[in-house]
Amino acid sequence: MPLAKKGHLKKHKWPAADAVVEDLKKVVTVLIETDIKKPKKIKSKGKLKGKTKSKVKGKSKGKSKDIAAPAPEGNEMTGGPFSPSRAERGSGDGPHQARSQPSLVALHFLDISLRHSDVQLLQSSSEGVNERLVAFYYTYLQQRRYRTETDLMFLPPALTARLGHMDMRELRHTVRDRRLHEKPFILLPLSTHPRPHGHWSLLLVSRPDGKFFHYDSQDNCHSKLAGAVAETLRAPLGAWDFVVVTGRCLQQQPQQHGDPQSGIHLFCMSDHVADYVTRCGYATSSLLIAWEQITAMRTSLLQLIQSLGGILPPKKGH
Repeated sequence: MPLAKKGHLKKHKWPAADAVVEDLKKVVTVLIETDIKKPKKIKSKGKLKGKTKSKVKGKSKGKSKDIAAPAPEGNEMTGGPFSPSRAERGSGDGPHQARSQPSLVALHFLDISLRHSDVQLLQSSSEGVNERLVAFYYTYLQQRRYRTETDLMFLPPALTARLGHMDMRELRHTVRDRRLHEKPFILLPLSTHPRPHGHWSLLLVSRPDGKFFHYDSQDNCHSKLAGAVAETLRAPLGAWDFVVVTGRCLQQQPQQHGDPQSGIHLFCMSDHVADYVTRCGYATSSLLIAWEQITAMRTSLLQLIQSLGGILPPKKGH
């Protein structure tokens, strides 16, 4: 191969050493500045994030648990175990019964629970009866004493009190559900106030007689109430032609007994009327009982509670 001709090589001009050093310094300075400006990456950032999340979650869970936790026992205002719905307070309270001191159970009978405060009402001749005592006795009459008498229906006091607040559809449903339209005799306890010292009377629906019989220890005290309940029941029972009759139910006028005995009178009359109509097949406006029977009825009720397995509490003031 022919050799290339030798010529003069072009000299490369290298920058001076001082210039190179200056350039390197500038580069290093720029790198340092950019490194300082950039946020430092922390490797444990994810861990810290997780920790903060877990802390927040833990706090929120703790808060939700605190909110959902039940109130301490005995705090009725916060819905604790001794609130009205759980301790069956309300109409069953005895007089002067402290709300913060719930009464113990004296008797469980079917779906009725009698409290000590209820039974103590029976132990004093100066106290009336409440709705729960009436409910207990009517349940006893329906389920035990007259359980084989299918012609009788003892309507609970709570349901009787609600009749006037129902519309026609609800009334017809109640009548159909309990088959009241098929019952020859329906006993309804009436009260203007279901707590102790409220007045009680008895309304009897007698289909064989075509009448509403009203038995009241104070004669006309509940006459308007009895008439209103009778009017309410006419349509659902098909009792359009039934008339309201005021019955005679006391042999003599009480001297010093007063209104607290009206509930005991209701107990006596309910049993007396039920016994009469099951034997005779019809009712009458004259079913007299003596005040001695009413006085003895308190003792009979206490004995009944004991016979059903109940415990009698100490009398108030003892």
